[in-house]
Amino acid sequence: MDPERAASWRSRRDQIIAHRAVSIPTLTVQRFFAIEGLRKAQLLAFNLFICVVPMTIITFAAIAPSRRLALGRVIVEQFQLHGETARVVEQAFPANQSILKVASIIVFASFAISGFDVASIFEKTFAEAWGVPAFKGWRGPARGALWFVLVVATFGISQFIQAIPSRHGRILYAAVVPVILLMNYMFWLVTPRLLLDKRLDPPDLRPGAVMGMIASTVLWRLSAIILPSWFDWYGRGFGAIGIALAMLSWTYVVSIVWVVIVVAAAAYWERTATVEEVLAATDHGELEVPAS
Repeated sequence: MDPERAASWRSRRDQIIAHRAVSIPTLTVQRFFAIEGLRKAQLLAFNLFICVVPMTIITFAAIAPSRRLALGRVIVEQFQLHGETARVVEQAFPANQSILKVASIIVFASFAISGFDVASIFEKTFAEAWGVPAFKGWRGPARGALWFVLVVATFGISQFIQAIPSRHGRILYAAVVPVILLMNYMFWLVTPRLLLDKRLDPPDLRPGAVMGMIASTVLWRLSAIILPSWFDWYGRGFGAIGIALAMLSWTYVVSIVWVVIVVAAAAYWERTATVEEVLAATDHGELEVPAS
């Protein structure tokens, strides 16, 4: 190895060793702001909101067992809303017939395209957090599309499951929480394999999957506790548009947590992997270990 490349290797190695002197929480916070985590969360939340929410409304209108069953009424029952808040929420969502009149394959596809932006933002977040290059060519969009389908499926299943204890008694949380935990664990176990251009062994993926499982399940449960109050606050102040603001604000919270999970998993791996493994990943295999 020539002197210049050897010096570069030693500089990177010293940097990695320096990072190991910092605690994982501290390294997570530093990395979060280094990759502009708040901005990425904002972009992620906006794109999630403008694609997932409309697609959910259209899908519900298409598959609802009764054309008279409105999504607003389902939300009211699921979050146990009452009074003025319940009225505002019901009015915020149009009747299924009205939705189906304007819905079309083109409209649905335009919302789905926003999902590619979601995947692209999250893929770049992974790449920057782990210090590896983003996908090039067709692999990025293909993997992103598959991941977005996984996001929509996970969201839909979690909302369906959340309605069970809301309607039939909180004792059923004992039955549904393990299902949510397993589903979230699998989601965060698969996500890095789809969006990160780096081959990781199962032991490398499990810590991040556990972090994601715990954080996502806590968010799932908190949504049933916090969102009713947010619907009330925003709805009283802004009416029907306040319901959208409440949902967007909660999506932003979820997006911040998602970015933190990615960064924390990367920080944990960087602290537990060997220096040579981290160096090979972050230098993309371009630097060789100099002969001793």
